[in-house]
Amino acid sequence: MSFTNLQLSLDSLPEFAAAELHELHPSYPRVVLGVALVSEAIAFVFATVLIYAVLVPQAGLPIAFALLIHGGVIVLLAFLAWLARKSASVIRYAIREHDVIVRSGVFWKKETVQPIRRIQHVEQHQGPVDKRYGFYELKLFSAGTGHFTFRIPGLDANAAARIKQFILDVQNG
Repeated sequence: MSFTNLQLSLDSLPEFAAAELHELHPSYPRVVLGVALVSEAIAFVFATVLIYAVLVPQAGLPIAFALLIHGGVIVLLAFLAWLARKSASVIRYAIREHDVIVRSGVFWKKETVQPIRRIQHVEQHQGPVDKRYGFYELKLFSAGTGHFTFRIPGLDANAAARIKQFILDVQNG
């Protein structure tokens, strides 16, 4: 048998853009924002104490400069909260006959296409916040790696179970 490696025409390739990308659960970005705001509230209290209880009285930091730093902390935390929500709201996924696609990224777009036959195993994960809101996360592990290739967060129980079962059926079938 001889080896062949024929050149393919770009016109003969399947249309990647034609994949129907699905959004995550509609309330998932709000939950991510809520978690970010709670975390940032703790950071904000810590920064406030540091500025006004340590830097101003002990380091002699002028109050005007302290207010400027405090304002900068507020702007930074607001940006991080926005980024967390926006990052969660742009995640899209598609399940096709032979592969899984995940698209993410706010500033740097990332599209991962994982052939289903190369998926070693699938984990269905639910943390405490996910459990409270009924979300699941699927982690897909590639053959030959110990780490997940990508994850699909913010799925409802039905979608997570159906995707996981489909992948397992393709692997076993």
